[in-house]
Amino acid sequence: MFIRSLIGAGILLALSFTVQAEEGTGPQVGKPVPNLIGRTLDDQPYLLKKDKGSPKVINFFSVTCKPCRVEMPELAKYERRFKGVKFISVHALDENPAIVAKFVKSLKDAPSNIILTEGGLEESFNYMGLPHTIVLDSNNIVVMNLVGYTEDNMLDLASQLQKMVK
Repeated sequence: MFIRSLIGAGILLALSFTVQAEEGTGPQVGKPVPNLIGRTLDDQPYLLKKDKGSPKVINFFSVTCKPCRVEMPELAKYERRFKGVKFISVHALDENPAIVAKFVKSLKDAPSNIILTEGGLEESFNYMGLPHTIVLDSNNIVVMNLVGYTEDNMLDLASQLQKMVK
């Protein structure tokens, strides 16, 4: 009996560590996301903490990121497929809005919500490298972090979104 209890405790301990975000893997799953403050491409203010009520996919990108160029059209496709989810693409670096707008227009497709920031997001959102995608529930609690662009990440994202929009 003691051995079973010990094994059970070990399994619970191991599972608790899998939920923790490692350094550079994004905000901690199960915790509120840090606030995001920026401006839309049409120069409207955006505050994530005021944007509640629907699940969200927040994708950090840069105009210099080649994988971002491939990923954004796929995110736009998911935006159309998962109607109850809000997709927000955030330019992670301080950049001239005209350059970001030109980049977005050069893509064959892009999510509809593009947010510009003054940069400095790596520290508050705990990511390393771009693209980085975060899935939030309707209360802005982190559900998933996806590091980089891969086909597996896109499949994992679709699977998670399917569960959220049942």
